[in-house]
Amino acid sequence: MMSRATRYARYQKDDRLEISLFPFLSIFLCVMGVLSFINVLSSFSAPQKIELTAQLETGYKIAYQIFSLPDGIISVPPTKNLRKLQAVLDDADKEIVDVIIQQREQKIARLENHSGSIMDAAIEPDIDDVLDTVHDIRTLNELALKANYLYEEFILFGIYPNGSQAYQKIRDVMLLTQDSAAISVGLEPLDSNWTLNLQKGRSK
Repeated sequence: MMSRATRYARYQKDDRLEISLFPFLSIFLCVMGVLSFINVLSSFSAPQKIELTAQLETGYKIAYQIFSLPDGIISVPPTKNLRKLQAVLDDADKEIVDVIIQQREQKIARLENHSGSIMDAAIEPDIDDVLDTVHDIRTLNELALKANYLYEEFILFGIYPNGSQAYQKIRDVMLLTQDSAAISVGLEPLDSNWTLNLQKGRSK
């Protein structure tokens, strides 16, 4: 049986050194709060400016970019690698691609010759233009597949704030044709401070 002194010793406090993390954690949280506040404040006072490239590629997949703004759309067709695709095709197919190239280069030229900011060049979506665009993309993809050439175009929608109306109109038009069923579609939300630079990626 334990003696009274032994039982008392079991309940005595151990005089070990204890270190509290409370001061460190309080300082750490204060610093994090200040940094978060500075980050939020800088996002309002100095919005980030980003330039979007006109030619967007991911391997052999090429984006036909359609930027949807409150006032309409800006279509940026890819032309960079079409000459390489054309070189591996038969003569009859080369003529088809040549017509598409000329039409796209004319569209790019109109955008480049636009006076003022390129973001002011938005126009209302045209039904016939949307149908022709989808048909051309499907044609190019099928010609590339026929020639066993790694090239595939897809439609990439860039949606600016309050630009969903024009986007929805295009998607409704795309439902009218079977061509759209064979084309991949991507969607990218964009910030109002992001602008389009037609000179990026324009080298042939």
